Amino acid sequence: MNRKWDLFISHSSEDKDTIVRDLARLLDNLGVKVWYDEFTLKIGDSLTQKIDEGLVDSSFGVVIISKAFLNKKWTDYEYRSLLSKEDTFKKVILPIWHNISIEEVKEYSLFLADKFALDTNRQSIEEIVKKLLEIVRPDLYESFNRLLLFKKITQNGDAKKVDILKLKWGDRQRDNLTQAQINRIKSFYYSIGQMFETNLDDTLNCYLYDHHPDREIHVWEMMNVTFIEFLKETKITNRAKKKEVAKQLVAISMGTLSKDTSLTVEELTRLYYIWKSNFHPF
Repeated sequence: MNRKWDLFISHSSEDKDTIVRDLARLLDNLGVKVWYDEFTLKIGDSLTQKIDEGLVDSSFGVVIISKAFLNKKWTDYEYRSLLSKEDTFKKVILPIWHNISIEEVKEYSLFLADKFALDTNRQSIEEIVKKLLEIVRPDLYESFNRLLLFKKITQNGDAKKVDILKLKWGDRQRDNLTQAQINRIKSFYYSIGQMFETNLDDTLNCYLYDHHPDREIHVWEMMNVTFIEFLKETKITNRAKKKEVAKQLVAISMGTLSKDTSLTVEELTRLYYIWKSNFHPF
């Protein structure tokens, strides 16, 4: 059965500012379909009806267990509802402990205390998201690994100017591309690809060294259709601004946003939502 949401976040409102909101946003930015009240509820909605829909139509339930969570009737209702879905040993509840001890959890639920949990006191939000992706969206797990590795390298490294002619390629993975792959690469090269200082031959050559060329082509196709749709909507014609749009799309595809940008907040927000509407996993 296909679910409407990948996961439902059950939490106390007191924990929104310390963990829940950032967790929900990061998961959402990575393409995870998250039922979270600030994303999902609209003015005039029936609270009980929408929460029940979220509980039923979510594949997993992330439960943020804190002192505040244990003292709320509403969070107890959500937990019991998720618990009812864990039949025939199917894993549904994914607990995250937030500033709470094992003894306090045991007093609330021995079943919950027995589950292996993530812990905000021991793991960063990036590490927690990585663990959740491994279970909830394994198709996004590898991409997030690459993003974390990229951040680690850039944080620990020194910025230097390097002669591009002195850069060395890794091992070549194939001798040629299929005509279908070449055609797909050309389709985005002659659009968003024109915003980068590369020629077609060099672009095609890169894919001979790529371990997963079709996956990379897939990402660029999503970026390209977003690029075209955004320019058509905003009527941007300035080449410098087009290049900025392309740069931001590369960042968005890696689950992040560049703070150094000439785009307005409104433009950046709209670009992200167009990307989100065009995103589909490989």
